[in-house]
This record gives sequence, C-alpha cells and structure tokens, in this order.
Amino acid sequence: MIRVLHVIDHLGLGGAQTALLDMLKERNQTDFEVEVAVMNGRGPFADELEKLGLRVHVLSRAKWPPAYVPAFLALIRRGEFAVLHFHLQGSNWLAKPLAALTGQGIRIAHDHTSGDLKFRGVSSLLPDAISHLFSSRVIAVSQGVRDFLTRWEAVPGDRITVIPNGVNVADFRPATAAEKIAARRKWGIPEEAFVAGGMGRLAHEKNFALLPELARHHPQVLFVVAGSGPEKDALVAQAARLGVAGQVRFLGAVSARAGFYRALDVFLLPSLYEGLPMAVLEAMASGLPVLSSRLEGIAAALSEEKEGLLAPAGDVAAFSGQLARLTASADLRQQLGAAARTRVEVSSGAADTARRIEAVYREEVAIANGATSAKTSAQ
Repeated sequence: MIRVLHVIDHLGLGGAQTALLDMLKERNQTDFEVEVAVMNGRGPFADELEKLGLRVHVLSRAKWPPAYVPAFLALIRRGEFAVLHFHLQGSNWLAKPLAALTGQGIRIAHDHTSGDLKFRGVSSLLPDAISHLFSSRVIAVSQGVRDFLTRWEAVPGDRITVIPNGVNVADFRPATAAEKIAARRKWGIPEEAFVAGGMGRLAHEKNFALLPELARHHPQVLFVVAGSGPEKDALVAQAARLGVAGQVRFLGAVSARAGFYRALDVFLLPSLYEGLPMAVLEAMASGLPVLSSRLEGIAAALSEEKEGLLAPAGDVAAFSGQLARLTASADLRQQLGAAARTRVEVSSGAADTARRIEAVYREEVAIANGATSAKTSAQ
C-alpha cells in the first residue's frame, strides 16, 4: 500500500477542509493507507475524518507557541509516508519545506484558493514561489489557478495538474418535501418563506454585506447565512442599521451542511474572489438554483443561464434583478436546479476527484522508484 499523509493548517469549517473530507470519503482503501495531520487545533472536521476510520494527528493546540514544528518532524520521521499532501498556506509555507529538508517523501501542494492577484496579495508571491521549489507536483482546483501559478509564481506548467473539487453526490441531493420542512423547523425558518441562503466564512472576500442590501429590495425574501468569521458583528450591525435585522439571519457555523441546503429555495454566493468553491458544488448537487458573482472560478462550475444566474461582483442592482427573476418563476428555479444537479453528477463527483488525485500519487511514486532504480544501477 502507498502511505499518504495529508497536512492542513486547521480543521475548522472551510472549503479546503470540505474538499478534503469528501475526497477521503471516496478514497481507495485497498491501495492507499491515509492519515491526516492538522497543524493546530482539532475543529469539527477532525471528528468527521475519524468517523471514516482515519487517524488524525493534532500537532499543536494553537498557532503559538509553534509546537507543530517538532511534532510534525517526529511524525514524518516515524511514519514512513510515501506521499505528503499539503493543503492551505501554513502547511505549504512551513511544513512542506521542513519535509523536503529532511528528505521526506513525495510532496504534493494543493492550491484551493482564487487565481486573483488582488485576493492573494503581492506579499504572498515570494513565499509561495519559494515554497513551490519544494513541491514535487502542484494540484490546482481550476485553470485560472494554474494560469496564476505559471504567470506569477513561476511554477513550471508540467508540474501542475488541474483537478477540480468534487462533491459527494450521495450526501448532497435534492430534498424531499418532508426534508425541507424538517430542515426549516430545525433553524426556526417559517415553512412558507422564500429563503435565499449563503454559506461561507464571514470575511471580506465573501461579501455577505450584499445580503442586507438585497433585503431592502426584496422584503418577501428571508436571507440566511451559515458560517462564522471576523465580520459577523459588522454584518449584524449593518442589517440592524438598514432595518432588515429580522430578515437577515446569521446561523453561525453549521456542521450539518447537507441539511442547511435543504432549507433553501435559492443559493447565493456574492463573493468578490473565489477559486472553485465547494459551497457552490454542494448547492448544485442539492438541486438548488445558484445566484453567484460572475467570477472565473465559478465559470468552471456552472454555465450562465443554464445551471445558474450570475451578476457582477458587488453590484447590488444586478443581483437584485437576478433574484427577482428567481422569486418570480418556480419553473426557472426548477430548470436551473435540475441542470445543476445533472452537471455535478456528470463532472464534479468526489469519487472522480479522488481517482484523479490518486493517479497523481501513483505517477509520482513511479517517478521516484524509477529514479531510485537508476541510482542503484549507476552505483
């Protein structure tokens, strides 16, 4: 068996964590033995991974002091992992170079973020570029991310493989009428309400500040947001200031994600920047019509007017117009939702993502074994 260690900054709620969980649910348990190392804290995803029978190593209780450094070195020295797979910035900037310097394994970097320079920031370019010197292969979640890596971080194109995120289509599926009622009762949502909801970190790039603005134009719509983050207090205050506090609800972190989508009529993604967001794929698999910002990463997930509706990021009037179309037409909602479900089933399943990532592991192991054989023969 090929032993694989996934290394990730934290296991709190997030798109990278969701993608990792869904991929590992579909892992090949015959050919691969997988463990997960989290740099600091457990988080709700640790419990979910352990339910899958995976061993989760918590390297440190918190970011400071950085106890994860000696803990990580000790783990990889005794673990005999053939492949080390790194997710998010901290693991790629710190753990990956440490692994390289100690001669440990094949090192796969996974880039889950947006291919937008404004979002990443110029200050991240040099650390990213340096850290990629230690990558055997880089997995990009979209073509836009691949283009960013080659243009701005000088990663050779032949070391990048584009593998879009995949969603578990058995867990995320259209709700029955009874499931929809049960989901609404769970969160105290009126059964007869028209509900538009979003899911994600309450941070600037997600732009949930658009929702209170939309609420002013659509008094018949109840807006709900699942997620936590640094902007929660500001968003609550904004809704109160605009007089729509009762119309915009912030549910906090929601671990039962599939149940959340069942409570909705429309899924909203007002982000300013995105890679290939798991929330959109989950909503599509759940048979929901999607109203999203028109971003490059979104274009990889859905076709405009076919599986969802798009509007310029931050444009309240454009979002309002598209939402009006959705509230006015049950036929449009049904058409978009059905097409979205079909697209995810065909091209964005987690099982396909898992097989493609495992193929990368096999290729890199074969390369490493070939190099070892050649070295042995030369000696």
